[in-house]
Amino acid sequence: MKFIIVGGGILGSSLYHLLKEAGHEVKVFDSGKRRVFPTLIHSLLLKGRDVELAKESLDFYRRVGVPMRELPSITLGHVPQDLITLWEGVGVKVEEKHVEWLRARGLYAKGGDRLVSIAHLIHSTPHVKAEVSVDPETFTLRANGREVKGDVIVIAAGAWNPQTVPVSSKSYYCWATLALFGTSEVGSHIIYDYEKGFYSRPLLGFGGNLAIVGDGDVIESPPGRRICVNSADVLSRVRERLGRLAPLYTAGEFCEGTPDMRPAFGKLKENVYYVGGLNGYGAEVGPGIAKLLVDFILKGEENKEYSLSRFNGLRDFRLGREPHEI
Repeated sequence: MKFIIVGGGILGSSLYHLLKEAGHEVKVFDSGKRRVFPTLIHSLLLKGRDVELAKESLDFYRRVGVPMRELPSITLGHVPQDLITLWEGVGVKVEEKHVEWLRARGLYAKGGDRLVSIAHLIHSTPHVKAEVSVDPETFTLRANGREVKGDVIVIAAGAWNPQTVPVSSKSYYCWATLALFGTSEVGSHIIYDYEKGFYSRPLLGFGGNLAIVGDGDVIESPPGRRICVNSADVLSRVRERLGRLAPLYTAGEFCEGTPDMRPAFGKLKENVYYVGGLNGYGAEVGPGIAKLLVDFILKGEENKEYSLSRFNGLRDFRLGREPHEI
């Protein structure tokens, strides 16, 4: 079959590889508007069925040769025992101990977190640069004004999905700050601080005093707007834990959120499908949710927990917390 994918991000790129592996013809269209960050966190330290998606995603990255750098993580704050058991069940080694440079006791985990070269995945996926529009009634697809036809069309445009097709999702701005710290441990550890309310990850994972910190408020907005944020609140919480820092650069990108802040996929019309709602943790679950969509299209297997149908009849909603937060 000939597949047309709208969107060349994590989902579109994952779908390309999965469908090519299954022997199909695939063409990916992407506008090139979205900023592609070099690396993102992939973590198995999630909740419920999301852990299975994260494990599927990790297997995918390994299979297609996406570069990764595994890093230890430290979680501060209460973690229920059933979550620890879940993480250990997928091979994460978890130990509770005092971390001197954080002056706190937390869960020290190995095998659960890594930086993934998302840029490698996206840039190594062939795509056609084009402005794409979809007729909301007929679902006719046009790229740069010309109609494009395929046996199956998949809308996977991320934050641009709500502007492209009628789905229950919204776009929002998510952002973080690159900072220079007085301690070099930030360059070799991922930190989830649920007591102070922030996360920290190394810039590249090679060690050193540079780290990216975030967990500011979700800002609902159509994609493409210039968003100004005040990072002072987040940085003050980071200083309480990590001491002195010098902020260097604050940047972000638009994400897509669903009513329950979890991914979704489903059929919009015969041979037209939607997948999206990565809600700020696409590196963890993106390839996994892409695999669920492929199984739905090719085998008729529908995972109800992530089905778009769960939002039927929902008229309005507000975005909540990103679901990877405990």
